[in-house]
Amino acid sequence: MDTTYRNTDENKLTRKERDDLRKREEILAAALEIFAARGFHSTTMAQISKVSQYPLGTIYKYFPGKKEMYHDLVINRVRNLGQILGEIRRDDSLGVCDKLKACLKAQADFYGANREVVKIYISERSNIDAVAMPKLNEKVNTFHDRMVALFQDLFEQGLETGEFKPYPSRDMAELYADIVHSAAWAALFRDDDETAADQRLSMIFDMFTNGIVK
Repeated sequence: MDTTYRNTDENKLTRKERDDLRKREEILAAALEIFAARGFHSTTMAQISKVSQYPLGTIYKYFPGKKEMYHDLVINRVRNLGQILGEIRRDDSLGVCDKLKACLKAQADFYGANREVVKIYISERSNIDAVAMPKLNEKVNTFHDRMVALFQDLFEQGLETGEFKPYPSRDMAELYADIVHSAAWAALFRDDDETAADQRLSMIFDMFTNGIVK
C-alpha cells in the first residue's frame, strides 16, 4: 500500500525529477527507521546518512535537517489520510452510516499501514510540535478540524433524512472523530487478524450508533 502523498503526477516528471523524488523517499525511509528505533531527539543526521547510504552533502541538498524530515513524514501521511476520507465522503454509492463506518475502518487501516509514523508522532507530539515545530502542529490541528467538519456534514445529512436523533451535529462529529482516532490507535497494539479487527470495529460502530443500554 503506497501511503506517501504526492502532489505531482510521476508520469509527467522528468528523469531528474523522478530521481530526486526517489532519493527523497529513500532518505525519508531511513530517517523513519532511525526515528522509530532511537526517537527523534536521539537521531542524528550522520545516522540517517549511514542507513540511507547517501552522503551528508546529498541529504542536505533535500532536507536542511531532521526537523524537515520529520515534518514531511507526518504531513505527507496527514494529507493522504485526508484524501482517503474525502473520497469516502464523495462516494455516492454509500449511505451516510456506511460512509461513517467506512471512515472508521479506513483510518484504522491507515494507522496500521503507517504504524511507525503514527506511533512516533503520538509519542513525540508534546515534546516536538509545540516548541520545535509549531507550524506542523497547526497543520495537523487544521486537518483534525477538517475531519470533524467532514463528519459534521455527514451527520447533518443523516439528520435531514431522519436517520439520526436530533443531537447537535458538531457534538456528534467531535465525539465520533475522537472515537475513530482512539479505535484506530488501540488497534495498533492488538494482535488481531483482519477478521477479528473488522469485527471489533463493527462492534465499536454499533456501540456508537445504537448505544449500550438495553
